[in-house]
Amino acid sequence: MAIKIKEKIKNSFKKILLVCGSVYKIKDIIVFESHIDYSDNSRAFYEYLIEHNYNKKYKIYWFVNDAAKFKNREIYNVKFITMWRSGAKRTFLQWIKYFWIAKNAKFLIFSNRNLLKINRKSRTVWINHGVPIKSVRGRHQVPTADIDYRVDASEFCAELEMDQNGFKRKQIIVVGNPRNDVLFEDTDTNKKVDDFNGFSKVILWLPTFRKSNNTNRVDSSFEFPLGIPVIYDKKSLEEFNDYLKKKNIILVLKPHPAQDLSVFRAASLSNIVIIDDKYLIDRDVELTEFYKMADALITDYSSVYVDYLLTNKPIGFTQDDFDSYTIGFSIENIQDYMPGQKIMNMKDLRKFIDDLNKGVDEYKAERKRICKIFNAFEDNKSSERLARRLRI
Repeated sequence: MAIKIKEKIKNSFKKILLVCGSVYKIKDIIVFESHIDYSDNSRAFYEYLIEHNYNKKYKIYWFVNDAAKFKNREIYNVKFITMWRSGAKRTFLQWIKYFWIAKNAKFLIFSNRNLLKINRKSRTVWINHGVPIKSVRGRHQVPTADIDYRVDASEFCAELEMDQNGFKRKQIIVVGNPRNDVLFEDTDTNKKVDDFNGFSKVILWLPTFRKSNNTNRVDSSFEFPLGIPVIYDKKSLEEFNDYLKKKNIILVLKPHPAQDLSVFRAASLSNIVIIDDKYLIDRDVELTEFYKMADALITDYSSVYVDYLLTNKPIGFTQDDFDSYTIGFSIENIQDYMPGQKIMNMKDLRKFIDDLNKGVDEYKAERKRICKIFNAFEDNKSSERLARRLRI
């Protein structure tokens, strides 16, 4: 009962804001959001707009957790505003700031935290931060009625969004993901991330979330003593590190921020490195850009592989908890859409790396086929298409 009352109060508050805000005129204002701050599709699209001088026409605001960290990024007509405290909660003063800016905004563009429409004449754009490979129907309440446009990379992805989040086809813009434009451009990634230049191969491991380090949430009934798939004890971890060392291969592990890896972090390893969002932020490198320097990807049920398919480099899928994964999937026969070796144990993991080292690639053609299903475009024009579609 208390939850229903709280929801009614929230909806009434939203209606009042919309009525009040809609009396104002729309101006050439664009508001951006992403989580983590200044990242993903939002950042990529924003940087395209700046490169093409759209800030001469538009006043652009970034809503972030701490604007002080972005003072060096403020240029003509661009301002960063502290808009959140304790995650997604706003103070009363922040609500005042939000209303004052959003009431005149032509576009509200966000990838994670929903930017509430204050003026009926504004256009909200969910620029997304991933494809719903894992089932989210009934688990995440996406305010589809409040979103004018959802950006997707293909008609197949659009169908997933309609099925999982209840979008209507007219709401979805199929233009590709702006974050992936960088995969088709020359960058100095190896200079910005020079920690791994001396190794023969760089393997990026991106396991999906399974067990939280700060809540009771557990998404798999399978027990992972070290917090990651396949490697279950410290001895196996150390032996695997020695194996990588002999081959001069570095394994770069980027876990989900909420994943518990306390035991794993305690080990002393030479050829297995853990990085996090701060590591990438300090080097001003987006995760998608990092894909360019990775010779292969290891993942599982995370949609990161959908983007990585654009590189057409080997992908290994850990599957040891496939039958125990409690979330489920949005795609029937999901393994048919995973073009790469299925890794069930340490033997499979070593085979994947041995094949990579030898140049053996059995899934190249299959990756290309699946890539076309998930990615309708294989170029650096996604931001350009989005700008044209929105008529910015």
